[in-house]
Amino acid sequence: MQTILAVDDEFSVRKSYELVLGDAYRLLLAEDVAKAFAVLEQQHVDLILLDLILPGMTGLEFLAQLQERGELTPVIVVTGSNTVQTAVEVMKRGARDFVVKPFDVEDLLRLVDRVLRERREQLELYALRERDAAGFEQIIGDAPALREALAKARQAMQVDSTVLITGESGTGKDLLARAIHCGGRRAAGPFVPISCCAIPEQLVESELFGHMKGAFTGATETRVGKLEVADGGTLFLDEIGEMPLDAQAKLLRVLQDGAFYPVGATKTIHVDLRVVCATNRDLWRTVREGGFREDLFYRVNVLPIEMPPLRKRREDIPRLVAHFVAKHAPHVNARCESVAPKALAHLAAYGWPGNVRELENTIERLLVMHSAEPVLQAEHLEGILPGTGREAARGVDEFEGLPLTEATDRLERHLILRALDRADYVQSQAAELLGTTRRILKYKMDHLGITPPGEPDDEAG
Repeated sequence: MQTILAVDDEFSVRKSYELVLGDAYRLLLAEDVAKAFAVLEQQHVDLILLDLILPGMTGLEFLAQLQERGELTPVIVVTGSNTVQTAVEVMKRGARDFVVKPFDVEDLLRLVDRVLRERREQLELYALRERDAAGFEQIIGDAPALREALAKARQAMQVDSTVLITGESGTGKDLLARAIHCGGRRAAGPFVPISCCAIPEQLVESELFGHMKGAFTGATETRVGKLEVADGGTLFLDEIGEMPLDAQAKLLRVLQDGAFYPVGATKTIHVDLRVVCATNRDLWRTVREGGFREDLFYRVNVLPIEMPPLRKRREDIPRLVAHFVAKHAPHVNARCESVAPKALAHLAAYGWPGNVRELENTIERLLVMHSAEPVLQAEHLEGILPGTGREAARGVDEFEGLPLTEATDRLERHLILRALDRADYVQSQAAELLGTTRRILKYKMDHLGITPPGEPDDEAG
């Protein structure tokens, strides 16, 4: 349901708006500009109906402030003046149209419908542009584990079933969620992210479901929740494992019936949306420990996708490094165009507990600290990346002067052979030492031409 904010100091006019618009739209009322701004700061609004003669600040001054703030919400001025000068002035200040009081109900309804339809079309255009910029091309890499996750995501894109993205912090779960939204049939609708761990526990329900004025201490205004804002699009619940149990019960009803009550409300709100969840927890373990509802787990775990940690897709590090150099160098005025093979070998060998996010932050830090260098060298990593002092640097001299792909292949071959040797060539054990799966290890061995002395031990895993 679209939301209209009507600003008028006359009670009779506000009452008329309720009678004319209250059934078809979510209607918010304000008698002056100060209260109108308070509403805009807290809630999403699709259209503003604005009187020009208001206490404290005129409607024209309000329009001017909206322009200064970059507010894109369309405004229809409803005024008692029908002069050409008034019409020109309000249009110059950014109003979409104007209506003369006393207004004809049918004319007002037609105008409201037209302006809201144009607004929807504008938002759809923005969404299509966002879709072009935020799709799967933003997820860099070609490792088997990542390809598997992306293949599942493309399948999920075709349906509206709930998706649960798991993986360690920094692996790109938010990017994958946005890619699923942008590639699906709801791409023209809103993508509304909410971090369940960033909201105080007592405010989670209000943030998700909204609340009515006076519902609790401090609820001075009615507030639209994120579920309603996401109507027609996708709600992304990041770190859903942190959601309080009371809110989990209400969310379960939304997933089952598409309906909920805002806090303090007696009227049900129905929404049509798709839910994508993410967590860095073992959610099933959290269920067993009593921290997550078992019935909700089955509802959100319809289409599970695991984002692999960076240590399980080391072959993607050269491409990621090149991407982050190109991304950040212009913004920090760095001259860097590439990374030396020896430095890249160190980057590929590091464990990256913070995953892709840590790698990106490290590259940005290097660019800031060595902005005058055209090529980042291994010595530039000292003090930034653990295990990259002078002693460690002498261990990668063999990579000097090699192309990036060849240096990466040599490093991977060295690490795989060492793990195989330690595991007596039992591939499942070697894969565990490398923090990957046997299938991915076998893929890498075939790619690098590594042939074990015999295959009988393969079946030991």
